[in-house]
Amino acid sequence: MMNYISHKPVYSNIQITNPLPDDIADHVLLNYTCHVDHEGFDLNEIEQAYHKHNNISLEHDTTWYKDGDATKGAHAIIQPWLTQTNTSDLILDHSQFVFRYPISGEAAEQIKRYTKQRPELLRILSTSFKCGLDLCIDYINEDCVQPVVHIEWDYTNIQDLLIGIDYVENALQHTDWNEIISVIKRFNRLSKHSLDAFQQADFRSMLLFGCKSYKLIPTL
Repeated sequence: MMNYISHKPVYSNIQITNPLPDDIADHVLLNYTCHVDHEGFDLNEIEQAYHKHNNISLEHDTTWYKDGDATKGAHAIIQPWLTQTNTSDLILDHSQFVFRYPISGEAAEQIKRYTKQRPELLRILSTSFKCGLDLCIDYINEDCVQPVVHIEWDYTNIQDLLIGIDYVENALQHTDWNEIISVIKRFNRLSKHSLDAFQQADFRSMLLFGCKSYKLIPTL
């Protein structure tokens, strides 16, 4: 019911080690926002500045945002995963890989020097590497759209991410979509006012993948 092209993640051992030039470090480190996305991959203004200075490309996704702020969107290392190639009742809403790399080396030392003036900068120095996959599929049911599945699974290393990718793609390939859609439509109707959004998402994910919808690794 849904045809797609699969892309593999492009991984490199990114090092964010180059400090900012002295003439702009003061302004950036004392004035830019430094809230850390505790569960996700969105980068704050200081992290973005270090990524840019270290020639690391970021995607600005205006459809993916935190805390209800749709005007800013999200800035992160995002790569495409599945790309739908046909018109179908099944809609691939989004499918991507995400990465977060810690700031280290001289860049981390530079930030550390400013923590006496601005202790909250320690948030930026407390992050670790993580990567993840994000997949959302919907279904056109007559004159409305219903959710089919949405997963966000995080990993601490690339090897586990690759295993997760193969697991999901194999499950999608061998799914009896007519049966699954029939079950999900009935579930959506019955659970709409009796289960919260996370419980509903978990049920649909368990049907397709045997795992919960969200497997998030804390950033800090």
